[in-house]
Amino acid sequence: MATKKKGQSGVAALLNGAGFLLAAVLVVHIMFVLTGFPAENGLASSVAQAAEPLALFFPGLVHVPGEALQVLLDYGLAAAFWVLLCGVLARAFS
Repeated sequence: MATKKKGQSGVAALLNGAGFLLAAVLVVHIMFVLTGFPAENGLASSVAQAAEPLALFFPGLVHVPGEALQVLLDYGLAAAFWVLLCGVLARAFS
């Protein structure tokens, strides 16, 4: 009897990669804000513009004291959401 080798399909790998890239953009934005990277910089403004729509409804969902903790919570939750969502979708396609 031949045993079927269980591996990840191409679609599943693509979904996992997309989830990682979306989360990476959000994490880079978090790092720029927390380290005080100048917002006038072209790279920082581009990353911020890309991170805004990716954050979905998470900014302002939970209010905490302090700007650093607020950014970490808002965009960190969004990054975790994208990784989990794409992981579940990838699992469905594998």
